[in-house]
Amino acid sequence: MKKRMVLFVAVVTSLILSAGSLIAYPKDEVRVALAYEPATVNIMEMKGGIDIPVVVVMHESILATDPITGDRVLKNSLSESMIVLPDNKSIQVRMRKNARFHTGDPVTAYDVQFTYEQITNPKNANMMAPVMDEIEEIEVIDDYNLIFHLYEPYAPWKELFWIGIVSKKYYEKVGREKFRKHPVGSGPFKFVERKSGEYVLFEAWREHPTWKLDYKTLRFMTIPDDVTRLAMLETGEVDIVSNILPHNLKRLKRNKHVVIKRESRVPSLFGLSVKPDNFPIFKDSTLTDALSYAINRQEIVDRVFLGEGYPMWIYASKSELGYDPKFSDEFNPEKARQLIKKSKYKPGDPMILSYSSSVPNSSMIAAMVQRYLSKVGLTIKLQQLEAGIAATYNRNRDPREGHMTLYAWGGGRDPSIRLQMSIVSDSPYSSWATRPRVKELDALVAEQAKEMDEAKRLKLLNKIHAILDESSGGPVLLGANMIYAHSDRIDYNWQAHGEYVYNLHRIKMVKK
Repeated sequence: MKKRMVLFVAVVTSLILSAGSLIAYPKDEVRVALAYEPATVNIMEMKGGIDIPVVVVMHESILATDPITGDRVLKNSLSESMIVLPDNKSIQVRMRKNARFHTGDPVTAYDVQFTYEQITNPKNANMMAPVMDEIEEIEVIDDYNLIFHLYEPYAPWKELFWIGIVSKKYYEKVGREKFRKHPVGSGPFKFVERKSGEYVLFEAWREHPTWKLDYKTLRFMTIPDDVTRLAMLETGEVDIVSNILPHNLKRLKRNKHVVIKRESRVPSLFGLSVKPDNFPIFKDSTLTDALSYAINRQEIVDRVFLGEGYPMWIYASKSELGYDPKFSDEFNPEKARQLIKKSKYKPGDPMILSYSSSVPNSSMIAAMVQRYLSKVGLTIKLQQLEAGIAATYNRNRDPREGHMTLYAWGGGRDPSIRLQMSIVSDSPYSSWATRPRVKELDALVAEQAKEMDEAKRLKLLNKIHAILDESSGGPVLLGANMIYAHSDRIDYNWQAHGEYVYNLHRIKMVKK
């Protein structure tokens, strides 16, 4: 009976997938699978990261990542030039004059001013509003020249200028509700329609002055189930799937029509945070150093991520300013044992290691870390917490969080927000407010956040990492690759340093 049921399920699944593969999608359409339903198609109301790929395709921004080199530094896009003025907190922007909205109207400085005002308007509840609070005023000089006045020098100022610009004229003509349902921009794609829970459809804008697209339509398809996304890639129903788990690669490799790729230069940082303010035993760097020597990072990468990652020893994502591959330690259990003997740890005393679902593969990583630490003489008890509770405990410095916590940070191109939120002594997620050289470290973090010269800022970041290496708040463990795949009828490469699927206008049709 069981064999018949298994056979029945297999046959039904096969029929479903076969039927799906017969859906008559246009040959000149590219289809991208999304794991979650976008909250909006209106860039002024972005609520989370899943909205970003959908809204950016129809907009151009003042600055954009170089799509060819994938360089971390943003380049001119709608801007023709940008100058930091002598006060070090004002940025003068000159717009290029050939940019047009999908309506045919020119993109002007007034549209830029309007867009940023809407981003920070509380009624739009935009995810970028807190960051844009760095801007004190936007001064429009004329149609193509404006000045962004910041409250103070802001080192990652270029990160303020990736926001897509919308048409003030069109918005005021159609009103808020119609704009939400049918937005327009000046990017390579024009919005066509959105069917909630199913897809968002765009059409290539042939009048774009810069890009000439190789295909006609772009469809983002909402497919929450991991297995279904991969099955649809295999049958040709979708063309691009991202954030693929390593254990699914074996299956995909058997399909000759699927091209598997990966990018290591993406925001990714896994680590183990200790709590010296709650558990003073960690104030002695002897014990935290022992943790670092005891953990076999490469084995975690190989076993949990099937080799799709790399060991890390520095509190900086591989994709951000300040990352230095020279920071490294050896895996040396014997050295870890000797350090533990020198520490104030009493053999047999239990130490709690907490983990939550906010960290990918957290239960597997925690179990491996427990095994490593047990082998060098520490007694480790695992504690699984709900993600919200874990964040609350961490923010409130609640001892119930345990002695150490497994964490992951997606981050971005710039380290400033993470450093300010987790290292500064009075920051929300600082676990060591009484760290050695704390005043010096606080001052360095504040200084780098205002240093507009990148070379000088890098020196400050190097000093910060040197201090963190001396008095670690816990070992950094690894970074994971972005694994993605596409059908063999297209050619697409992930944008280095990007968190989401970008640069879709650069896709080439291999099979038309």
